[in-house]
Amino acid sequence: MSVPASALACPSAGAPEAAPAETHAAAHARHSSAVLHGFLALASGEVTARFISFAATVYLARTLGASSYGILGFAAAVMLYLSRVADFGMEFFGLGVREIAEDHSRVATLGPSLVAARLLVAALLVLGLFAMVPFMPSPDGLVLALYGLTLIAVGGGTRWIHLGLQRTRRVAMARIAGEGTMLLLVLLLVHGRQNVVRVPLAQFAGDSLAALVLLVSLRAWGYEFPLRFDTRVIRPIFRRAAPLVASALLGLVIYNSDLILLRVFRDSRSVGFYAAGYLLVSFMINVGVSYAQSLMPALTRASDRTRLYHTAWAQMALLTLAVAAGGALTARHIVGVVFGPAYAPAGLALAILILSIPLSLGREIATAALVVGGGHRRVLRLTAGAAVFNLALNFAVIPRWGLEGAAIATVVTELLRCAASVLEARGVGFALPSFRLVWRPALAAAALAAVLLPLPSLSLWAAVPLGAATYALTLLLTGLRPSSALLRPSP
Repeated sequence: MSVPASALACPSAGAPEAAPAETHAAAHARHSSAVLHGFLALASGEVTARFISFAATVYLARTLGASSYGILGFAAAVMLYLSRVADFGMEFFGLGVREIAEDHSRVATLGPSLVAARLLVAALLVLGLFAMVPFMPSPDGLVLALYGLTLIAVGGGTRWIHLGLQRTRRVAMARIAGEGTMLLLVLLLVHGRQNVVRVPLAQFAGDSLAALVLLVSLRAWGYEFPLRFDTRVIRPIFRRAAPLVASALLGLVIYNSDLILLRVFRDSRSVGFYAAGYLLVSFMINVGVSYAQSLMPALTRASDRTRLYHTAWAQMALLTLAVAAGGALTARHIVGVVFGPAYAPAGLALAILILSIPLSLGREIATAALVVGGGHRRVLRLTAGAAVFNLALNFAVIPRWGLEGAAIATVVTELLRCAASVLEARGVGFALPSFRLVWRPALAAAALAAVLLPLPSLSLWAAVPLGAATYALTLLLTGLRPSSALLRPSP
């Protein structure tokens, strides 16, 4: 892998410019290292928490059955829209993260007012959900309303402040504590489909604990949080956040309109199968979101933003192309091992959906660059176009092809979104990533596929180590230096 020659070029030894070039390179290395170390701290917590959440989800899927699990999946899909409203761009799109990263003193000026405003928005959303319960089938309406309580933890959360301060370890600890609490309560309280309404209460308890840990940490570090509602602080931030929130909501049309339309055109069992298949994909996508959140503060402060941006693309390719190739070829076995034979219909859908992982993570990197470059409305325009396209495609393919049609629509949409986001990022000063950045991981992923493709009956426990060994060996044979690949693309 390599960055463009212009990004690596430095003046010859002895030239007057040598010292600044060395300082520039050292600064890039520090920023790359900061992104990686911040991401590893955040991702370690995210991965651990996701494994805990994954264990809870597998338990629920097996305990409740596909139909009741589909009720949870539908409620979770709706909650994603409302949580983006309650967040209001502070964390998910990094607006608040960027504000804090630029000036740490803004914690005291922005934090109390923005948390108070988000709490108010969350409370209004919760009241609206409970008002809808009498008009919805049971227990779907009650499950959705109880999930709404988690919006209080979103609105009152300070995770975005910690990310802006680059204190990712505490974020990771809080996330693990919250998901661990949720898992424990699920195991204690949910023993059959009659207990389905207890699941959102367990999630609310876990999310609330995580939010409380982060708030107490801020106070321990000397940041006071007397909640106040200062419109002079809130108005300009919310004005800038509005297109990002609209973009997030439109993005969710892309993310889960397939699941909602499956419920409309098929049944809750189909939703359960699709939600199970998408669980592994969403795991990787959320790790990618964590990476983008770690990238944004460093990208904001970097002296050579384009070089850091290209390094992020190289890191993404190295970490995701093997997952996409190997996961697509072993999806049927993965579903069988994790969820059991009853969820076999999710296998082909998962194989297709896994291909969207590199596309989705690449789009996250480009979106982070757009936000840092001030391209908020570009993000909104891109997402709006993609949402319309995806919705039309879902209406066309889901009634006829069901799960597999929904999966194909997702991959096609993510391909277009990724390409468009990269082109738009160029418009705010980030040069197009070169194929030289990703050719080694791409070749290694192709070698992995060539080894596993003729062995469809190979067990998952044999396929995973064989694929991993093939990928690693191919990288070494192409000259990739593992010790430096994650910090700087090798020439």
